[in-house]
Amino acid sequence: MNLGARTIADLRRRGADLRRRVPAILTALVVGIPAGYFCHWLNLPIPWMIGPMIAVASLNLLGVPMDSPPYARQMGQVLLGSGLALYFTPPVVAALAAYWMPIVLSTLSTFLIGALGAVILSRVSGVETRSTFFASIPGGAMAMANLAHHYGAQIAPVAVAHSLRVSILVLVIPFALTYGGIPLETGDYRPTVPLDVGVLVPWLLAGFVLGEISERLHMHNGYLLTPIFFGAAFTMSDVQLSAVPEWMTQFAQLMFGLVLGARYERAFFARYKLFIPFALLNSFFVLAASMVVGVALAWAFQLPIATMIISTSPGGMAEMAITAQALQIGVPAVIAFHLTRVVVVNLGTQHIYATGTRLLTRSGRA
Repeated sequence: MNLGARTIADLRRRGADLRRRVPAILTALVVGIPAGYFCHWLNLPIPWMIGPMIAVASLNLLGVPMDSPPYARQMGQVLLGSGLALYFTPPVVAALAAYWMPIVLSTLSTFLIGALGAVILSRVSGVETRSTFFASIPGGAMAMANLAHHYGAQIAPVAVAHSLRVSILVLVIPFALTYGGIPLETGDYRPTVPLDVGVLVPWLLAGFVLGEISERLHMHNGYLLTPIFFGAAFTMSDVQLSAVPEWMTQFAQLMFGLVLGARYERAFFARYKLFIPFALLNSFFVLAASMVVGVALAWAFQLPIATMIISTSPGGMAEMAITAQALQIGVPAVIAFHLTRVVVVNLGTQHIYATGTRLLTRSGRA
């Protein structure tokens, strides 16, 4: 089969797959949009992500097929990254220099907390430590699942643990910060860039193109990071971009909520239901330990507590960034912390695992 024929066959296969998914996608939208509006009416934090996520996940687990639209994650990330780039003015970037030591300590604590969580999860669940290690390191579900597969670990516990942890963080962190009596120090800078449709439309299109290129080059979270990097470069150079209107930010939340909710496939979670209570225990341990680290760093370096809690939370970068943006809490600092964590964790986890395995093997022989 020549290249043209393979391309046509691939397009037909994708078209057939999309047609098969359309009813589940429409059902998710019909359920998710009212759920987001209801949470917005209740004045809950990040309502357009929390509402759809809970609604879609609940019905999915009850057996009602749900799915997210094509490129939902990518659309949400480009919109979010384009808005976040506006925060990186020269004074804000210069102020981030004060965070370098907390960023280093927070990143190192990620491996320590993950290793402790892996030991706890292995002992209480009976799943071997190799799998629980990759399930406990907050480096992104897909990246950790790939590493688990590479080292012969079980992928299913890794996928379950990461899905539960991110969902719990999306629910717990915004509510804890909003209603927990924690002082919410708003960021020193909020973008005041006007809306310019003539700039916004080509900039968003460029974000999609750059994001696609970056992910084809295996850049993790490319659709989010590429608009941030390039947009921040323009912002720091005093090149004015355009504000991202609020309805687009809400649309990004909706897309993230649908994607998170659609992960809760009934058959998959039913197959591993005995592991779920242990994964929940692990998620709460990792969350609590990370919050302790955040509070400790805030106290040691005289930094805002709320900013440090979001910055050290072991959640997805996009979810934590949109939480910080919605609450207007230290957006550039949160991005700096999570970007460093994602890069170091994704690059260093396999080496730490391989080194730890060799050391344990040698000590066992000794």
